[in-house]
Amino acid sequence: MTQETTPQMPENGLITGMGAALVDLFVAVSEEELTALGSPKASMSLIDAAQSSALQEKLTVDTHQPGGSIANSIAGMAALGMATGFIGKIGDDDLGRVFADAFAKEHVRFPVTPMSGVPTGHCLVLVTPDAERTMHTVLGASVTTAVHDLDAPLLADTGLLFGEGYLWDSPSARAAFLAAAEKVRGRGGKVAFSLADGLCVARHHEAFMALLGDIDIVLANEAEIKALLGTDDPDDIAEKIDAYDVMAAVTFGADGAHLFDKQARAHVPAQKLTADEIVDLTGAGDQFAAGFLAGLHQGMSIEAAATMGIDAASAVIRHIGPRPPLG
Repeated sequence: MTQETTPQMPENGLITGMGAALVDLFVAVSEEELTALGSPKASMSLIDAAQSSALQEKLTVDTHQPGGSIANSIAGMAALGMATGFIGKIGDDDLGRVFADAFAKEHVRFPVTPMSGVPTGHCLVLVTPDAERTMHTVLGASVTTAVHDLDAPLLADTGLLFGEGYLWDSPSARAAFLAAAEKVRGRGGKVAFSLADGLCVARHHEAFMALLGDIDIVLANEAEIKALLGTDDPDDIAEKIDAYDVMAAVTFGADGAHLFDKQARAHVPAQKLTADEIVDLTGAGDQFAAGFLAGLHQGMSIEAAATMGIDAASAVIRHIGPRPPLG
């Protein structure tokens, strides 16, 4: 790696993400094939490795891409020239190498020991002709992150830690994130947290409300913030979030993003795109987070950082996949 191609760590440190390490396997299916598989259209179901293998015997995987919400955001930040790292677990298998190789090409620090006997987390994405996605997910190694997986040199270099609500579905991953957050904040760094999805918020509502007192930045869409605070009205959000020493960035789809903290409040409109320009909405939220956090980490105002986030989200939905293309 040369100095010209490798992001150099700034004085305020790396942005390090912690979340699920997944690989998405895309399969084009007809409506009839989907019905024959017995998969409810547009659903997401958890399956085990044996079920995944059985499905793959009946299907033809067209392409695969590394995924996972926080991992997608970290890839986006790397594409923006930020120095980044990632904490997560993969299996010692071909899909694990796909995931790790993508981060290596993006110069993301990913100190990991692949697990033997546990598959890399992956998602079979069945795409029908109307572009609807039906997903079957194997969590595998992705939910096994634990405190002993934390890399001390990586955390020592981290100025901003970014985690996701799904970590709370794994007791060991939750403990690892809280331990990492304590170390980063103890050194003067900041912690950002994505609410993940409304159902995740419902599962862990009390814990997430308590977490607002221990993080610096929370990211959500309108459904997630409503699940957390009981409202998606920007004025009500501002009033409720004011009780906490936390910045909030809430995306509202075509209405753009609303930003809240004790010093400032802002609204940044979404870019106006035609239907022909919108190819794939997957990853829009992940890349908004990438641009927004990258902007904040560089010292931008919340409004300028949100504009950077909307630019990143608008760019990713113009092509297939949740990450900026390599190269």
